[in-house]
Amino acid sequence: MTELRVALVGVDHWYSALPLAEGTRARAGLSLAGVWDADPVRAAYVGQRYDVGRVEADWRTLVDDPGIDAVMSFVSPDLNHEVCVAAAKAGKHIIANKPLALRLEDASRVMDAVRGSGVTFLPAESRQRLGPNAQWLRQWVKDGRIGQLTSAAMTTWAGLPAQWPDDRTPGWFVDPARTVGGGWVDHSIYQIDLLRWLLGEEVVAISGQTAKHAHPELEVEDYGVATATFAGGAVATLENTWTAPDGGFQSSYTLVGSGGAVRMDGIQGRLLVSGEVEPFSGWVEVAPPGRHDQAADLDHWAAVINGEAEPVATVDDAWHNLAACLAFYESVREAVA
Repeated sequence: MTELRVALVGVDHWYSALPLAEGTRARAGLSLAGVWDADPVRAAYVGQRYDVGRVEADWRTLVDDPGIDAVMSFVSPDLNHEVCVAAAKAGKHIIANKPLALRLEDASRVMDAVRGSGVTFLPAESRQRLGPNAQWLRQWVKDGRIGQLTSAAMTTWAGLPAQWPDDRTPGWFVDPARTVGGGWVDHSIYQIDLLRWLLGEEVVAISGQTAKHAHPELEVEDYGVATATFAGGAVATLENTWTAPDGGFQSSYTLVGSGGAVRMDGIQGRLLVSGEVEPFSGWVEVAPPGRHDQAADLDHWAAVINGEAEPVATVDDAWHNLAACLAFYESVREAVA
């Protein structure tokens, strides 16, 4: 297997960028060959921490370099589509931040460029599909253990994101010029992607409301709740916030089917099922599948690039996830008007 030389373009979404940088450095067959960030101090830090000798002042230098095989784009959404289009046209394989873009037109430009070049594209929000919990859940649904999925309730209670590990201010995360929305989209895009994957269906209707409960000074919401309907009739409620205090984070879900249900308690880490032993015979606790190692996603990405695996997700997924999120915000604006 030929070594893949990877460039890290931007660390705005450092929650993903730094673990993947570490994973790229540590894995055979991959090397971190260059770094860029709009903040030269952060770029220098990443270069030093991960032993990257090449820190560029212009991201295009990395994207245009024929010696670079792939790009991890973790710039904020306002720039993400531009990096992805340039990378695809240069023949670079891509892992991209979420959301893919601010506007659907720009996401379409990325989709066209990726399709035209034939490069491998892995959306950030779809990487969760590779984790043990999502894999277990998909198999559970696929095996019909809860029957036909009819409804879902998903909630994440989180605090404000930090723009850097030692800078707890939210920065670009709350800048409406740089991202699609606030606390709702930050987590709901993962929920939408997971449900689309489990159901094999698209969102056909979505509506809801947003609010500023804990942070009235923000220009984006710190609370949002949506009702999403999928093509087959399943309905999901997606409630996501930035209102939790330090240490208050929790993410839970309940999936209900025609023959049972699955419940993940994000506070205690408990996974419960109903209907597996006897239909609706009560809740039974089962062992959680395990934590998701972000860096292990690189193994799948490399395998797809090398023709050894089928992609768990594509640029089309990033487009559809963004489309659903934008439709939610449009419904909120229409309700207020």
